[in-house]
Amino acid sequence: MAMRVTFPMAKSKLKGLTVEDLETSFRNEKFSSLYLLYGEEDFLSDQVVDLLVEKALDESTKSFNLDVVSGGDVDARDIVSLVSAFPMIAERRVVVVRDFDRMPNKDLLLPVIDNPVSSTILILLASRPDFRTKIYKALEEHGTVAEFKRLYDNEVPRWISKRIEKLGKKAIPEASELIQAHVGRSLREIQNEIDKLFIYVGEKEIIDIDDVNNVVGISKQYNIFELQRSIGERDLARTMEIAEHMLDAGESPLGMIVMLTRYFQKLWLLQELRIDHPNDGKLSALLGVNPFFVREYLEAARRYPSDHLERCFEALVTADESLKSTGAGPKFVLTLMFFQILRPQQQLQPT
Repeated sequence: MAMRVTFPMAKSKLKGLTVEDLETSFRNEKFSSLYLLYGEEDFLSDQVVDLLVEKALDESTKSFNLDVVSGGDVDARDIVSLVSAFPMIAERRVVVVRDFDRMPNKDLLLPVIDNPVSSTILILLASRPDFRTKIYKALEEHGTVAEFKRLYDNEVPRWISKRIEKLGKKAIPEASELIQAHVGRSLREIQNEIDKLFIYVGEKEIIDIDDVNNVVGISKQYNIFELQRSIGERDLARTMEIAEHMLDAGESPLGMIVMLTRYFQKLWLLQELRIDHPNDGKLSALLGVNPFFVREYLEAARRYPSDHLERCFEALVTADESLKSTGAGPKFVLTLMFFQILRPQQQLQPT
């Protein structure tokens, strides 16, 4: 029966499955004959393919029963031949077609899509399939269709924490945020940094900010958390110094805006939470920050009343739009933004 599911965060409108459900089915050796995996986040789809191959094929006969090809190098007739071949000394074969979008004569695959070969698992990987076309409509009807969307910025730190935990360690929330601030949203690049961190920390179970500073190459003096701290203290000179060093070191100005937006969202939330949840431990859990930093956030929240926070968000949005549309230099845009955020309101009024 056909299934369609969106990974990793959203759920399918048809089946409500998650990526964990699909991985569980593979571990239980429950497979469909036909998969279409598509979307921007190819790191996750590659992981799913690797797990399927691992669980569907015996290592001793994998070389005989696994074919991985590129849609740009073969046409549909080649795939029909591969899919129709019998397994060798095994129960099943697996055929993986990467860059399926680039394959010519896709409609020639319709016979094996409408009537999948039970002894072969066919996995098609695409970037942007057009579900208005005949071939993709057939895949929706007869196969398992899964979309792997790129994570939103605010989802990445949680993914990093879960990934580190899945690999056997834990990371404090600030460490996950710092990895994202330096690396961005590419899960493949993030995994590379996680691999380095695991080598660096050895037997240590908890990854902290110092570990990330030492491995990822972020300055201990000039990083996003020091920038947030200086902004929280309303220290314009220090803020400008840190920001300039970060830009000179190659930090993304848009990434800085994303992280600062999240910082001010936490200050906004604190305006309400501190009334009903005066306990630092509860505030730490609700904010998703280390208890050690709760006092720092509380002090910053006192320096930024609600009306001032509104102006901060306006300044962040304006800076984001300027960087994306006007071509203005990052240092100029961020300098203006920091003046708008840190200067008292009366100093921003025209004379």
